Amino acid sequence: MLGLIELPQFALSLPKLLLKYVNGPIVYILTWMIFIGGYVAVTFILFTYLQRRHPERKIIWRPKGKEINTIIIGFIVLMSAKMIIGSFMTQQTANDAAIEKLFKISVNTSFVMFFMTAIAAPVVEELVFRGFLMDYFFTDQPIFAILLSGLIFGSIHSSTNFISWLMYVVMGIILAATYNKEKNLAANISLHFLNNLLPSIVFLLSSLHQMLK
Repeated sequence: MLGLIELPQFALSLPKLLLKYVNGPIVYILTWMIFIGGYVAVTFILFTYLQRRHPERKIIWRPKGKEINTIIIGFIVLMSAKMIIGSFMTQQTANDAAIEKLFKISVNTSFVMFFMTAIAAPVVEELVFRGFLMDYFFTDQPIFAILLSGLIFGSIHSSTNFISWLMYVVMGIILAATYNKEKNLAANISLHFLNNLLPSIVFLLSSLHQMLK
C-alpha cells in the first residue's frame, strides 16, 4: 500500500536519480524503459482491479453533458482554491520547484517529464488516491475517505511549509469529493489532467527556451 502511494512521487524523482547513478545513454534509455514498463503494469493492475470490483463505475470515458459539467465545475473550484491559498504564498511550492528543476536536466528529459506530469501522474494518482484508496478505506464513511485521500495526497507532495501543504490537501479533497459524488474515475483523471497541463506546458517551454537558446 505504501509503495503505491509513493509511486507517483518516485516517478518524478527518477530523472535526478538516473543523472546521479546511471552512466551512458543506452543504460539510461533502458532504465527509463524498464521503469515506464513497470508504471504501465501498475496502472493496468489497478485499472483491472477497479474494473472488476466496480464494473458499474466508469474508468474508460464516453463523455456526456453531466460529466463535462462536473469537470468544468470541478476545475473552476480547483483553480479558485489554488488562487485563494496561493495568495498567501510568497514563493513557488517546493514540489513545483523540484519538478521545474527536473525539466531542465536535458531536452529529452523535458519531454519525458512533460509526459509524466501532464499525462501519467493524473492517471496513476487518481487510480491510487481516489480509485484504490477510497475503495480500500472507510467505504461506508465517505467523509473520512475524502479527508484521508486529501491528507495523504497533500502529504506526499514535498511541501516545506503549512500553506503549500494545505494547498495540496485541499486539491486532494476537491478531487476526492468529485470522485465520491460521481463515482467516475475518468472524469477525475480528466480534471486532474487539466490541472497539471498548463504548469507542464509552462515548465516545458521555459526549459526548452533556456537549453536551446
